[in-house]
Amino acid sequence: MNHDLCYLLVYIYDISLTSNNSTLIQRLITLLSLEFKLHDLGNAYYFLGVEVIPTSIGLMLSQHKYVLDIFCRAGMSSCKHVDTPAFVSKVDLSSCVIFSDPTCF
Repeated sequence: MNHDLCYLLVYIYDISLTSNNSTLIQRLITLLSLEFKLHDLGNAYYFLGVEVIPTSIGLMLSQHKYVLDIFCRAGMSSCKHVDTPAFVSKVDLSSCVIFSDPTCF
């Protein structure tokens, strides 16, 4: 059974269209252009803070550039990274305050 998928992402006046069927994309573009003024910018490489990276098995979505931009704006571009933001060594919890009702701070 053949299943055609088409995704139309809309944000204000930005539209991204993708499908597993190129004929379906062209048909939808034709129908949309009858109602709206469209500009085809070709393949997407960056859309709403998300990098679109073509791979041999499909598209990979990444926010790596967006995160780097945030670090630069915050003046943290030279900070060292860690694999996980959690503690990786044993933490001494003896000095921690125990709450009688953990839902109320």
